Amino acid sequence: MSSGHSKTLLHKPQPVDSIDNLRERVARFFASAKRRSNSQSQLSLDLASFTTPETDIAYPSTHLAEFFDFVTDAMPEGDVYLFGGILRDIALLGRSGFSSDIDAVVEGDWTNCVRYLDSLGARRNKFGGYRLVVAGWPVDIWNAKETWAIRHGFVQYKGIASLTETTVLNWDAILMNWRTRSFIYRPHYLEHMHARLLDIVLEENPNPLGMATRVFRHLCLKDARQLSIKAAQYLAKCANAYDFNALREQELSSYGNAVIEPAVYRLFEHLKDYESMGVRRGFGIASEVLRRELGLD
Repeated sequence: MSSGHSKTLLHKPQPVDSIDNLRERVARFFASAKRRSNSQSQLSLDLASFTTPETDIAYPSTHLAEFFDFVTDAMPEGDVYLFGGILRDIALLGRSGFSSDIDAVVEGDWTNCVRYLDSLGARRNKFGGYRLVVAGWPVDIWNAKETWAIRHGFVQYKGIASLTETTVLNWDAILMNWRTRSFIYRPHYLEHMHARLLDIVLEENPNPLGMATRVFRHLCLKDARQLSIKAAQYLAKCANAYDFNALREQELSSYGNAVIEPAVYRLFEHLKDYESMGVRRGFGIASEVLRRELGLD
């Protein structure tokens, strides 16, 4: 077992049981978030430490909470929301279980937000948002109306809650307003998280191989205990679209370790063959076929 795999398994799922519990976890995370090493990151950018003489812009310290306070204060006619992965991981694994990029979205005063981010030296990322590093944490900030699924017409923007329809996984479909600490999420979000039920919200995304790899990893790391029918169909499509080696290469490239089990992949590869019988029946047959292949019967 690789050291990266061992590190991942240190954080056992401990799903939240209430929004108040999640709010407390987020608060503890930002209160204790320490600067981390960028040794595995391609980013070298950090917050500017100088002021521009011609302007009257204040700069935050290299502390995550203070940074989001400053961004929020810089745009009184808009709001900043934490989105997706950071809330998912804290909700599922606890405050020490998050170690990835932080995504935030802005509703409202995007022009002033861009002006402020430019003053900090933030750079445009490839999908139209801005990226900078705060206290060692990569932060991506997006205009809510310009997120990928909305910009490409897969979801109609009707307000900030529309973003909960743009994620691939139900676990990612949650936002927190930084100013008010209120949450927006899909129906049954807490129930699904507590039951560790994985569902698919929107299949379309800009990195389908990367997303397929992430969903298979959730299964193999035992994050997920249950799959919806839609999630099972999605994984069967993925197994039909990508061979195991493609998933393994993507996994090693993105995560630095390999935990996707060939047997799990083959289960969904077989499921595609029996989908015409219905997902539930097909899943049972695919499981029986796999057990015979593995000599478990």
